[in-house]
Order: sequence, then C-alpha cells, then structure tokens
Amino acid sequence: MSPAPSSEKADLFALAGAAVTGTIHLLTGQQGANKYFVVGASLFWITFVIIRARQDRTILRTWGFKLDNLRESARLPLLFFSVSAATLAAYALVKGHFSFPLHTVLLLLFYPFWGVIQQFLVLGIVVGNLQKLEGIGSNRLLLIITGAIVFSSVHIPDFRLTAGTLMLALLYVPHFLRYRNVLPLGLVHGWLGSLFNLWALNKDPWLRTFG
Repeated sequence: MSPAPSSEKADLFALAGAAVTGTIHLLTGQQGANKYFVVGASLFWITFVIIRARQDRTILRTWGFKLDNLRESARLPLLFFSVSAATLAAYALVKGHFSFPLHTVLLLLFYPFWGVIQQFLVLGIVVGNLQKLEGIGSNRLLLIITGAIVFSSVHIPDFRLTAGTLMLALLYVPHFLRYRNVLPLGLVHGWLGSLFNLWALNKDPWLRTFG
C-alpha cells in the first residue's frame, strides 16, 4: 500500500524544511549558535510536529518520539557520554584550559532541547525518508554513512567540530535504526556539544551565543 498523497507532501515539506534549517544554521553559526535562529527554528518545528501529530497519531513514533523504550535506548548513549565527558575533561586538563563556569549548568539544561530537534531533523526526517527509497533504504551501511555526512556537513568549516559530529553520527544513526528513539540521543547531543566546545575547542558556547 503506497503512502497517501497528503503524507507524501508532508514528507517533502519536512525534507525541504530540514534542508533550509541546515543551510541557515551553516550560514549563521560561524561564530556560535545564533540565538534568534535557534528560538525561531525550535518554535517552527515544534509547531510542525504538533500539527502533523494531530493529522497522524503514529507519526511521533515514526520520528522517534517514544517513551516505551526510553530506558533501554538510553543505556548506550549515556555510557558513551560518560566516557566522552571524562576524555574531554582529561584533554582540557592536559591542555591547561579546563573550566566549568556556573552558566554551563544552564547550557546543559537548555541545549538538549535544541539537540532533540537536531536529531529529529537528521534522523526522524532525513534518515527516516531515506529508508523509504529503493536502494539506499535497504543498504544499511550507505544509510548510516549518508546520515552521518548530512549531520556533520552543517558544522563546516570548523574541522574539529565537523569531525566530532561525524563520529557521533556514525554511532547515532545505527542506534536510531535499532531503537527509533531520538530523545536520549538529543539529550546526549546537547550535553556533549556543550562540553566539546568548552573542553575540546576551548570556547564557551554560552558566551558565544548570549554574550
């Protein structure tokens, strides 16, 4: 049974929206996340998700907004975060720029919301629709590599950030394909993004965004 025309139009709209969001992020994020863009994009996609969920009650699970397997799907991401955070902290200590300003706590609280939206766009929208295509949808390796390249490309031209997000996505895409849950991935994305900027790049993302 083929998808309904309205569903296909919604998928195309979502893909176009994800492409526009990624392009604006690439153009405006050279000096750190643009707070106006982040707020505007978040409101747009939250509204879109609500509207689509009212039209199709199954779409939330398709996109990866699930609670029934949250504990199981969170184990590996949290373990990965623990190891990565310890490694980043050790690196910052060796380099002599380890710090943890108080406002980092606020960043760890709020950044995951934006992290969930980013994972929803890359995994729920892009990878989810690639799965529907003949050829790439049945080729798991190609699907993983394509999803990872899409996610990392929006962090160009910062080589270290692009490389870091590429490695992260190479873990995230297969995890999504197995558990279909973007919530723990977005949470860890927000936490790791904060600490990677602070400890690996020696840049305070809160000050870069809010001054």
